Amino acid sequence: MYADADELRVRIGETVFDEIYSEETDAVTDLTDAEAEINGCIGRRYAVPVTAAASLPLLKGWTLTLAEERAYARAAGAEYSEKVSSRVAQVRKYLEEIRSGLFLLPDATENSTNVFTLHQSDPEVFGRDNMEGF
Repeated sequence: MYADADELRVRIGETVFDEIYSEETDAVTDLTDAEAEINGCIGRRYAVPVTAAASLPLLKGWTLTLAEERAYARAAGAEYSEKVSSRVAQVRKYLEEIRSGLFLLPDATENSTNVFTLHQSDPEVFGRDNMEGF
């Protein structure tokens, strides 16, 4: 795992952690879900889980941010700060940029099972209107 329950406890504070999670296994579930979201986004580009030392601190931070969102969602009616919300949005933006090839993880092993990529062009190069006769 990119992050563990003790690191989440430090991130959200011990008092809040203990109020949200009756058992530590619940925190592990949120961390596992966060890691799965990350791996699901980056798995087309990189072999997951990523083990590159240069990328692990970044992935740990992203995992904690996504787990933090899940933690506050667990607490019935709990609202989380604008800071958490903006950090979550930024993480998801980076994950989308990885998926589209605009952001690269340092030293991460490229996934060799992908043999093609999709590209968008404006205007379309190949379409119904300009492919007549081919």
